[in-house]
Amino acid sequence: MIRLATLAFVLASTLCSFAHAGGGKLGFTVDFKADRTTLDASLKRVAVVDVAPDSPAQRAGMQVGDVLEALEGKPLAGSSARNFFSTLGGLDRGQRVTLTVRRGEAPVTMTLVAE
Repeated sequence: MIRLATLAFVLASTLCSFAHAGGGKLGFTVDFKADRTTLDASLKRVAVVDVAPDSPAQRAGMQVGDVLEALEGKPLAGSSARNFFSTLGGLDRGQRVTLTVRRGEAPVTMTLVAE
C-alpha cells in the first residue's frame, strides 16, 4: 500500500518541477531525496531525470543527470521541499529563475525563462 505522503511527494515532483501551477513551464522533471516523505522534509539531493525537447530547460543547457544545488543562489541541501516545489510551481510565463546544477565535478549556473 502506498502511503499518502509518498504519493503526495511523487505528485509534487512531477507537477511542480514542470512548473504547471503558475502557468509557466520549465520543462524538466526531478527525482529527489529528502530526510522524510512529507512536503515539509529537508531536501538532500535533487537530480534531473527528464528534460523536455524544445523546453526552457533544454535551451538553458540542462541535462539528465544534473544535480540541482541552488535555486536563486540559495543552496537546496537542507532547504524545504515545499518551498522548492512551490517556487517552481508558482512561476508565471516569462518569469526567470536561476538554477545552479552540478554536472560531474563542475557547477553550472543557468537561467530558465518559464513559458
